Amino acid sequence: MRKGARYNLEFALMADGVPALAVYDVLATPEGVERAFRKLSQLKRYIKWWEAGAQPPKMLANGDVVMSTAYSGRIDAARREGKKLSITWSGSIYDLDYWAIPRGAPNRALAEQFIAYASSATAQTAFAKNIAYGPINIRALENLDAKTLAELPIAPYNAKNAVQHSPQFWAKHGEVLESRFKEWLVR
Repeated sequence: MRKGARYNLEFALMADGVPALAVYDVLATPEGVERAFRKLSQLKRYIKWWEAGAQPPKMLANGDVVMSTAYSGRIDAARREGKKLSITWSGSIYDLDYWAIPRGAPNRALAEQFIAYASSATAQTAFAKNIAYGPINIRALENLDAKTLAELPIAPYNAKNAVQHSPQFWAKHGEVLESRFKEWLVR
C-alpha cells in the first residue's frame, strides 16, 4: 500500500464494511478515524509499503506481493509491456484533475486554446487509447471500442463501488491524519 494516510484510511473503512458512499462521512468523525486505524492495525503485518508509483507494478511482476494498491495508469503501462497484471475496481478511489491558468499569465489565450484542444473528444479518445485513464470528455467514450472502455476506471461496472477522493476532506483533516499515520507506522 502507498505509505501515507490518504487513500489508506478510506480503504481501511471499506475493508471494515463501510459503504463507498459513506466513507468520508464516517472518516470525518473521531470514531471513524479510530475505526480506520484499528483496521489498518489488523492488517499492518501483511502490508508492504510503497512510496513511488513505479513500485507496485514492479513488486507485483516480481512476485514480491500478491496484490497492491496502485495507480491504474502504472498497471496499464506494465500490461502494455507484457506483464500479466489485472485490476480489481470494486472499492477503488479515483481522483479528478483540473486545468488552471494563473491570473496574469502572459499567454492566457494560448493556454485556453491548449485546454480546449486537450479536452476535445478527439484528443481525449487518443489519450484513453494510450493510457487507461478516464477521458474528461464524455463524447470520447463513443469513439472507444469495448475492450478499451472495459479497462477505464469510468466504465460503469468499474466505477460502481468507487469512491471519489475528497480534496476538501484532506485539506481540512490531512495534516492531522498524516501526522497520526506516521506515528502509527513506527509503532
